[in-house]
Amino acid sequence: MAFYQDLAWHDGEEQMHKAMQVPSDRDNPSIPALSPQLANHLQIAPLVAIGTLDKDGHPWTTLWGGQQDLARPLGGGVVGLKTPVAGKYDPVVEELVGKEANGEVVREEAEGRMVSGLTIDLETRKRVKMYGRMIAGALKSREDEVTDLRETVAEIQLVVKVEQSLGNCPKYLNSKKILPAISRPQLVDDQPFFSDQALGLLAKADMFFLSSSNNKVDMDTNHRGGPPGFIRVASNDESGAVICWPEYSGNRLYQTLGNLKVNPACGICVPDFETGDMLYLTGRTEILVGKEANDYLPRSNLAVKLTATHARFVAGALPFRGAPGAPSPYNPPLRHLASETPRPQLQLQTLQQATLLSQTPLTPTISRFTFALQNAATHRAGQYVTLDFSTHLDIGYSHMRDDDPRSLNDDFVRTFTVSSPPGDPPEPVKRLGDDEFEVTVRRVGAVTEYLFGFEGGEGGRKGALEVGIRGFGGEFEVQQGSGETIGFVAAGVGVTPLLPSLGRLDFGRFKLLWTVRVMDIGLVMDVVGRHPELAGSLQLFVTGASDDQSADVASLREKGATVQMRRIQKQDVSSDEVQKFYLCTAVPMRRQLEQWLIGKELVFEDFSF
Repeated sequence: MAFYQDLAWHDGEEQMHKAMQVPSDRDNPSIPALSPQLANHLQIAPLVAIGTLDKDGHPWTTLWGGQQDLARPLGGGVVGLKTPVAGKYDPVVEELVGKEANGEVVREEAEGRMVSGLTIDLETRKRVKMYGRMIAGALKSREDEVTDLRETVAEIQLVVKVEQSLGNCPKYLNSKKILPAISRPQLVDDQPFFSDQALGLLAKADMFFLSSSNNKVDMDTNHRGGPPGFIRVASNDESGAVICWPEYSGNRLYQTLGNLKVNPACGICVPDFETGDMLYLTGRTEILVGKEANDYLPRSNLAVKLTATHARFVAGALPFRGAPGAPSPYNPPLRHLASETPRPQLQLQTLQQATLLSQTPLTPTISRFTFALQNAATHRAGQYVTLDFSTHLDIGYSHMRDDDPRSLNDDFVRTFTVSSPPGDPPEPVKRLGDDEFEVTVRRVGAVTEYLFGFEGGEGGRKGALEVGIRGFGGEFEVQQGSGETIGFVAAGVGVTPLLPSLGRLDFGRFKLLWTVRVMDIGLVMDVVGRHPELAGSLQLFVTGASDDQSADVASLREKGATVQMRRIQKQDVSSDEVQKFYLCTAVPMRRQLEQWLIGKELVFEDFSF
């Protein structure tokens, strides 16, 4: 947090406001005392995250609790905390009251050491920050009172003079029901890089807690949440692992990031609510803004990179467990590091605009869109085009937007596979001009909903549409060697990377296994109508059978297609004739296919760009 005589912004926060082009001419909303909100929340929140500095100035963070009434105000701005903790290996416990549960009272002299905290209720998604100075504390042993196991547990008692408090919004808090448990801590790792257990925890974690300090003036502890795996591991060298996380749209106070601007030291803890394990980590941070953030963690305008100097993985540390509830509706899609999914650089078409010429509805939720673009023929078969709709849909900063939560972190940039063949050199089946291209798109979100609102060209319902082009990219081109028999497995609109190459295939040595929902059979009819010779190579699997499409099914069979009214099965892809399969399905289906097609050459592209 940022505690000053007049609660003004400090240098770090002002630097962040400038970097993010945010005005800093408003008041700091922090309350320079124990607020009524904090006093109430101390008594009902089942968890509290606590941060402090070790003797070398490294921040550490921990998470305590398990039931309500873990803390309460004692009068005069003083609060008392009494809660079970890990009896060993908790770095914050060690720094504040020592390593032994001997009941000895540690009294702070002079102003006392800095302590920051965050009371948090993951069921109601409420949290309140606090900052103060430790007065006294002790680590004691007592008999367990809540689980009926009659075991000896460690309990910390801590007295803190609160100097500042601030309520926070519920964004990015993934709901969990907290239940008390017995802490049985076992030290697994104590090194600045991650074991397999630690990596496994980071891969599934959907929240962590972090502490930062403005040197020896004040501290801040807060929460970061997102989809599982939003903490990305950039490297895991013995010299110090590197992690990165996106900073989503928030209240723009930048209290944590302001501290990190002044003092880049940061301590985090990552809890495993299922097993009770905990990863404690402290290190040095680097704040990435704008292009630098996007280059490192694509789709991010703000991110933090942390290089570990110390890390500690403790199994069974938590004196509670958390039953998962609903994820935050504000969570954006998972973002991967640029280094994790290497892909070709976009062929940038700087400042170019594509003009929508027409929309052709194919099913209730799928349409083909034709665009005009100078030099459109420069793309290759199977590539995607990146379209930037931000000038049309970005309405600027908003702290909360409950009617459309995920729009707060949406850059309104989308990639669609180009479903038409390039015109240079000309393809036998090309129906477009060299400065035209098509995308075949399903309506699934804000951007596609906007796009589907246009008919294109003159007479469009909302007038003509021009959209920015970021470029073309990707390497998912279907190629068939001389005399080679290949297969392509597609689900729904996953057939689109195949379409630009159909004019070059030997259909006598090609098998298309395509699974669609019955409502999408219109897409199949369109593709076969454009490429009648494909029918003899097509094995179609239709789910959600309906009599309304019986005529289409009969027509496809008459054209030579094999149609099965069921899901695709292992025996359908078992073929000694086909040694190479192209896969374009959702990830769960692709993993199933990989198990079925062991020993075959499989080609697929990660479309999570």
